[in-house]
Parts: sequence; structure tokens; C-alpha cells
Amino acid sequence: MCSLKRKEISNGVFFSSVFDNRFKTMRISVSINVPLKKETASTNALLCSLLVRSCEKYPDFTQLSKYLGKLYGAELSCNLSKNGDNQMLYLTVAGIDDRYAFDGESVSQELARLLCCVLFEPNIKDGAFVPDDIEQERRQLLEYIDSEYNDKRIYSLGQAISIMCADEVFGMKRYGTKEDVQSVTSDMLVNAWRELLETAQFEIICVGNVDETAVEEIFTEKFSSINRQPVSTETKVVRTVDKVKEQTEKMDVAQSKLILGFRTDSAGNDDDVFASKLMSVILGGGATSKLFNNVREKLSLCYYCAARSYRSKGIMLVESGVETQNVQKAKDAILNEIEEIKKGNITDFEMDSAKLLINNSFNSSNDTVTGIEKWYQGQILSGDMMTVEQACEKFNSITKEEVVKAANKLMLDTVYVLASNE
Repeated sequence: MCSLKRKEISNGVFFSSVFDNRFKTMRISVSINVPLKKETASTNALLCSLLVRSCEKYPDFTQLSKYLGKLYGAELSCNLSKNGDNQMLYLTVAGIDDRYAFDGESVSQELARLLCCVLFEPNIKDGAFVPDDIEQERRQLLEYIDSEYNDKRIYSLGQAISIMCADEVFGMKRYGTKEDVQSVTSDMLVNAWRELLETAQFEIICVGNVDETAVEEIFTEKFSSINRQPVSTETKVVRTVDKVKEQTEKMDVAQSKLILGFRTDSAGNDDDVFASKLMSVILGGGATSKLFNNVREKLSLCYYCAARSYRSKGIMLVESGVETQNVQKAKDAILNEIEEIKKGNITDFEMDSAKLLINNSFNSSNDTVTGIEKWYQGQILSGDMMTVEQACEKFNSITKEEVVKAANKLMLDTVYVLASNE
């Protein structure tokens, strides 16, 4: 994979470019990073979708769509996520590579200007966002929140995190709460937009065969007029467990959910974060993992059983779908598999398969401009700044002893069960 070129173009604003001529498309993304707070989470979430709906130059969705169509069917989108104790707002444009435009037209520069228009010149009339736009985006966000509630796998995972991190910012949803979304006003949105421009950390990434210098200049000029005082974005890592938290919630569900939350005592740039990640894959990362083969297949105790790790917080969650009468058996079986890893009972096949799974996942990110962009977004957030090849080499060098050491640092923190009423 091509390496990243990154520079600071304004206080707390970084522009990165990855030149790659293998694709017929290009992509520019703006990541807006702010501390996750109850007071602003829902407002920022609503603002994120509102910004890509229209702008001053194209004041309604129809006009904006027509312009994107003229740019060979370009796309403008947004996304919202959570990284540690921080809220991430993503604004992205994607279109054809400049080589395929007619008459030497620079699609990349046009899309960069559009992204700046969306970010710096939103559709604000008389000091307020358009009321109809606000209500439509509010309705869609509320519907999305309801959809997460209706998906019990997503719901149970969120509940477990909320319980496990009740005293941490990470326990919050990335979009805040439904009640807060309903109470967001136009004034709050305008104030939030201004505050983001002045205080957020910005990461701009341009991927493709484009003139990155010209794109960089467009963003540099826009940010030069902003008096910026960016806030720090930090994440609290809890490394001890005083008492295991247990909670059972009953609901009318066909399949119960069991979530076990662990503190890994390994986060951020700790030396053993890669060994901890590999350990979680060996435990429950795929069809060759211990949880899949032993708990799901051999013991038939659950419909699914998988482990996922959150590096920024030093957390590992094991999630499973089980019959209510098998909850305790499944819990005991999961903990037993962890004990086996702690004892060093890991086969060469399990080690090699886990590394191969990680390598395949990493290498697949090199197949699209979207994958390349997301790869380097992750690298910037983690501070690793490695290419795919370097990351694969890092994981391939991890020994069984390092995995065992990482497993022995695991501490059970939370047991959450979403049980069937029956």
C-alpha cells in the first residue's frame, strides 16, 4: 500500500494524502473529532446529517443532488462514530478520478470545494437552520435510534457497555439520547457548528490519483479565516476491577443475549496491544476460534459467540446468543476457554489461523479507496502510522508466550444478560 503524507495546515487541522492510481475513483473525507459530552452529543449527531443535506450554494436537497449528478454521479455522505471518549463526525465526498473527466475537468477540486461549502457555508437563513430540514433529519435520527433498539444484538451490546462504563464517557451512545435529540433547537445547532469549526480536531484525508496539492490549498484557504483553539481529545482507561457487575434485563425476545465485559489492562500505545488483539481473535474472532469451535459447535450452547476488542479503552467484550436455560452453561464455557488460553493451551493451527484472519482483513482494506481511507484513519487515531504490510508483519511476529501473557491480564468486569420473559 502507498504510504501516507500528512501535514498540519492550521492549528489542529491535518491534511493527509495517499496517491494511488489503481482505481477509477477518488475520495476526500473530513473527520471532526471532539470530546464526547452529554451536553453536545445529540446536537452534534443531528448537525452531522444536517450539514450534508444542503449548503448555502445549493440550499435544498434537490439542487445539491443535481450538482452531484453533474459531477459524474459523485456522492456526499456523513457518518457518526465513537472512538474512546471522543465523538467522531465524518463528512465524505467520492467521485471519479480526474483522469476520466471530460476536457481536463478536476473533479477532485470541485468536490473539495463542495465539501468546504458544506462545512463552512451551511444552509443558514437569518441565523438559523431551515426548520423543515431540522425536523426531517431529526425524524430520521430518531428512527435510527429505534432501529438499534429493535436489533437486540446491537441493543444488548450497547447496554453492556453502558453498565460496564457507567462512570466513563465511553458508556454514552455516540448520538447521545433519544430525549436529547428531541430537544435540540436551531440555536443549539448553529452554536455547535461554530464551536466545531473553532475547537474540534480535524483530519482531512485525500485518496486517489489526484492533485493533492490543489486540494490541500482549498482547505488551507478556508481554515485560514478561522480563529482556532482546538480542544484536547483524551481517553480514560480503567485498568482494574473492584467488583464484577451483573445485571439481567427481561424482555419479550426469542433468543437471550449474554455479554461478558473484560478489562484487558492493555490500551492505546501499550507494548502488548497487538498481542491482546491477537488473543481476542484466537478466542472468538472467526470460524477457527475457540469460542466458535468449542462453545458453539461442540457444546451447542449458543447460536453465535464472538469476541471483539476496543483498543482505545482497553476493553474486550464476548457476545453470544443463547437459550435462556443455557446462559450459565455458556458463561462457564466461555470463561473456561479463556482459562485454556491463560494456561497456554493454544494450538499452532489456532495461532496461524488467527494471524491469517487478521492479515486477510488488513489486506482487503487495500482493495478500494474507501478501505485505504479507513485504514489510515485508524492509523492516525491509534498513532501507529503503519502500512498494511508493516501491520501484518507486526502481528505475524507475535509469539504464543505474548498471547498467554495478554490473556492473563484479562479481568472480568461485567456480566449482562438480556433474557426472554419465558
